[in-house]
Amino acid sequence: MKKGNIVVVNLQNPREKVLGLLLEINSAGITIRGIDVHSFTDWTNSFLNKDSEVSITPTTVFFPMHRVLSCYIDEDSGGVPSFSTQFKNKTSENLKDILK
Repeated sequence: MKKGNIVVVNLQNPREKVLGLLLEINSAGITIRGIDVHSFTDWTNSFLNKDSEVSITPTTVFFPMHRVLSCYIDEDSGGVPSFSTQFKNKTSENLKDILK
């Protein structure tokens, strides 16, 4: 994993799953710019509809390593499209460019 990858981070205490652009990873923790996975559909829809009342915006967050259960690169898996692919198909935009 390297800076600039789109990743999904599984966290504990509290349990969360975050999708975002990897900005930094080291022994202290991980910094990403992104959103909660559960907000992905609403965020994508609000991105398409600029007049939407839903105001979900990506944030830059540091998570200490003791909270990180796993981190994996967002990529297509067989017939299941990645979040990046879903975003591109729905908006015609590159998720990585939007999160920069």
